[in-house]
Amino acid sequence: MTMPHDHLAKTFDSWAQSGRGERMEVGHGDVVAQVIPQLEIKAGDQALDLGCGTGWATRMLAKAAPGAGAVGVDIAPEMIKRAEELHSYTIRARYEVAPFEQLGLADEAFTHVFSMEAIYYAPDLEKSLAEAFRVLKPGGRIDLVVDFYAENEPTAGWADTVGTPMLYLSEADWREHLTKAGFEDAETRRVIDSRGTGDPADFEPSPSFPDWATWCAYREAGSLWIHGKKPA
Repeated sequence: MTMPHDHLAKTFDSWAQSGRGERMEVGHGDVVAQVIPQLEIKAGDQALDLGCGTGWATRMLAKAAPGAGAVGVDIAPEMIKRAEELHSYTIRARYEVAPFEQLGLADEAFTHVFSMEAIYYAPDLEKSLAEAFRVLKPGGRIDLVVDFYAENEPTAGWADTVGTPMLYLSEADWREHLTKAGFEDAETRRVIDSRGTGDPADFEPSPSFPDWATWCAYREAGSLWIHGKKPA
């Protein structure tokens, strides 16, 4: 792995060891539960989960239709180790260590490429999207979900908080990147967590959300769902 990938692997290995990987499911599970039923996953479809972490979304993808399968990839070996520990053998899913830019997977192997809160860590977005395009079957779809984007202003300082480079792009930027990578019908929409902001009495300040107003503005902006299709 190159230096940026080594840094990312170490960062997310530490997250896996501290339990932060599991907390991602708590934080983002509601949005993913809204998005996955709209991905049109059918029996026998194969989905790729980029930046799978502990594999929670990978398992949701694999359970989206009878006979569907999913592969989760992550740069962090400790995340993949945890994903395998949490795996259910009642579903068709597996997990692999790989950077987005060099997946090591077969051409046209997947009907869906999905990612939740991970694609903006890609050291080379152009190569990452080219790999996603390569492994998709003709007519396959890509669906990326991010909270870190320019229109969600409370997230602007996240790269400093995490301590790693992150791509802070606008909705228009994301559509342009998908189009340049060869995807058709690139579009973006917002997904609002159905749990809302919660009870102010339960709010605890953090480096990402130093006060209640910042938290509320973040929740109200919602997650950005970026979609495109590989030409049939």
